[in-house]
Amino acid sequence: MKNKTKSFVIVLYHHIPPAIPFFLIFIKMEFGDDKMLYMRDTWRESNMICDVLPLNPSSNGVWPAQKFPDPHVNLSFWNYTFPHLQLIFLIISFLWQFLHFFLQRLGMIRFTSHMLTGVLLSKSFLKENSAVRRFFTTEDYKEIVFSLTSACSYMMFWFLMGVKMDMGLIRTTGRKAITIGISSVLLSTLVCSVIFFGNLKDVGTKNSDNTLSSLESVVVYSIQCLSSFPVVGNLLFELRLQNSELGRLAISSAVISDFSTSVLASVLIFMKELKDEQTRLGSVFIGDVIAGDRPLKRAGVVVLFVCIAIYVFRPLMFYIVKRTPSGRPVKSIYLSTIIVMVSGSAILADWCKQSIFMGPFILGLAVPHGPPLGSAIVQKFESAIFGTFLPFFVASSSTELDMFSLVGWRDLNAVLYIMVTSFVVKFILTALPALFYGMPMEDSFAISLIMSFKGIFELGAYAFAFQRGSVRPETFTVACLYIMLNSAVIPPILRYLYDPSRMYAGYEKRNMQHLKPNSELRILSCIYRTDDISPMINLLEATCPSRESPVAAYVLHLMELVGQANPIFISHTLQTRKTEETSFSNNVVLSFAKFRKDFYGSVFVSTYTAVSMPDTMHGDICMLALNNTTSLILLPFHQTWSADGTSIISDSNMIRDLNKSVLQVAPCSVGIFVYRSSSGRRNISDTVLNMSSYQVCMIFLGGKDDREAVTLATRMARDPRIKITVLRMINADVKAKENSEWDKMLDDELLRDVKSKALVDVFYTEKAVEDASETSALLKSMANDFDMFIVGRGKGRKSVFTDGLEEWSEFKELGIIGDLLTSQDFNCQASVLVIQQQQLMI
Repeated sequence: MKNKTKSFVIVLYHHIPPAIPFFLIFIKMEFGDDKMLYMRDTWRESNMICDVLPLNPSSNGVWPAQKFPDPHVNLSFWNYTFPHLQLIFLIISFLWQFLHFFLQRLGMIRFTSHMLTGVLLSKSFLKENSAVRRFFTTEDYKEIVFSLTSACSYMMFWFLMGVKMDMGLIRTTGRKAITIGISSVLLSTLVCSVIFFGNLKDVGTKNSDNTLSSLESVVVYSIQCLSSFPVVGNLLFELRLQNSELGRLAISSAVISDFSTSVLASVLIFMKELKDEQTRLGSVFIGDVIAGDRPLKRAGVVVLFVCIAIYVFRPLMFYIVKRTPSGRPVKSIYLSTIIVMVSGSAILADWCKQSIFMGPFILGLAVPHGPPLGSAIVQKFESAIFGTFLPFFVASSSTELDMFSLVGWRDLNAVLYIMVTSFVVKFILTALPALFYGMPMEDSFAISLIMSFKGIFELGAYAFAFQRGSVRPETFTVACLYIMLNSAVIPPILRYLYDPSRMYAGYEKRNMQHLKPNSELRILSCIYRTDDISPMINLLEATCPSRESPVAAYVLHLMELVGQANPIFISHTLQTRKTEETSFSNNVVLSFAKFRKDFYGSVFVSTYTAVSMPDTMHGDICMLALNNTTSLILLPFHQTWSADGTSIISDSNMIRDLNKSVLQVAPCSVGIFVYRSSSGRRNISDTVLNMSSYQVCMIFLGGKDDREAVTLATRMARDPRIKITVLRMINADVKAKENSEWDKMLDDELLRDVKSKALVDVFYTEKAVEDASETSALLKSMANDFDMFIVGRGKGRKSVFTDGLEEWSEFKELGIIGDLLTSQDFNCQASVLVIQQQQLMI
């Protein structure tokens, strides 16, 4: 083939006004007949080629007018950068959406469809040097554009995952998350190091370049032992388990694992540099540490950036939240400014020799999660990032995957051996700590699967290692196929193992009975109607808040979603600006603000409004209770009575269904408050004027619900205005009907403590009752002797005191005793508080 030399003569037209954003360049070339290189907006004048710089990224349309008679000279619209990129976006989006339409019915998540799309567009299915292959893997200047687009996609993914995460929840997990996180990563890596280094002679030798090297094996099992915080979080969001107790434990463990991952990454970089005989030492957080002042400056910049994110950027985000009126969207200028800052943080991270996602991820963690700001960012960018840009990143990272190269590859078994062994070791070392802390077997296996899940972070790590030459193309292919199989199998298994009805049920004891003495009592008070405000304040006041034993009241005003598409969750503590649309909660906010002022220093009040569908309201209640680690949820009864307490003025089946849903899945103890005015006295404060006391009777039959109710009654007895009576029903044959001897022992011990407390004025009495008929008669005789009754719900309790009464219960959520006291036959005008203790998963 004849060599053709090319000479370039560049002529710049200086007379073009500088305001014009481009200039003309004339390039003179010596070329063959049809071997000319024509560029965008190019034309020919005699033996010169004229071009416009910078290059025009957009075409002149699908059917542009041809400039040259030679068909080889004219360019099609897909040869331009932007149309080319848009076509790839369109093809990838269509493919993964088409695949996900079928795969989601098998319980798989979106990432599996992304990976499968990348496999279909890789070398495995597109032949090298074919037209389709060249279309998806261009090697000209457009490759830079595609790489930048992929990098921005990865960057925005990390930012959004940081925005979604609530870092405040991590401190409530404790030693369990730390143990699981460290065991899942560090301990599993240590065990794998012992296994593989001890059997290195069986994995590969140093005599051949075609065998697995020690560095390659270290890279593989180290990535296999990782648990990435965004990957775990994205899995939980896809499965809608992020608000469950299991999900929170997994997220907290993943955070601990990520800190451990930084140590592993430092070791890997150190080994890589030693292999290449370089002198610098890599670090995930502080950049390259070598002799000289530039690395130190970079390290100082990183530390300064983290401090700015915590002490400047985060307060600025809270300022934006306060400037946003309740119920109104966040201004677009705020969102645009945040995205510009995210891009700047990525550039800064790159300058500091860090991964570009570190800066955006830190800023994402600094953004307050949830409404209004966090939800606005997620709502605006999530669809584009997860629907278009992220699949593009996955597909572009998988282009070099070639399954045919595995045929006859001698190291295939060695790589599979490392990956499978690493998975088994990590699974076992994650499940063992969970079982040690008393988690159920199913949940221990579930959290092991969650921590063993592989996603976009592991794909990026393998792609980076492949780009740097740490792993060979065949190893990269096996790793990609493993990630795809892992992401396809684990989510369906998790859906099978984890029961969504236990989403909010907890492993930790969050009830009043197990609170430490004089510790803060956290109560979530729900408001359905305006009539519920005064009774709830009266009940909170009865809990005897003091500086020594304060009460934290989280007040949630629930409203049915009508006339708008999206639910709203408003924090009136953060969003101080009011609008006409939020006037419906003003009475709630003002009333409880006055309650806080009346008990200043003893009561903390935080008010919220949730506007959602009735079917999802219980989720708002349980999520708020779980976020704030409350010990008690107070729910108003679905019926309200007139001022004299003789007639029902409202009855809502929607509220009743909501109360029953909360009782089933609540993460702490629950109380249903049936409020009736007693002889015209509406609150405890009036007892001072009447020179009387507020009479409260706790009826004790036995069981955990009754023990919880006694604990609350004992706390109320600290208030000198309240007179507490504990009435225990006894029977000669009670032992034969008791649930268990263990329950009876716990009952006796608790009541013995109540009677022995000298600082608490509690009147304890016992009544002999033979059967259910005597129980009904006893309750009817004392129905109007007290202002309030406190009873345990006692669901499923078998007792001689209530045998036969279950069939006549109208409101099962109140239990047998509570239903009797609220029935119209009793004509009871006293309020009734029914307590159900937290239902533990263990």
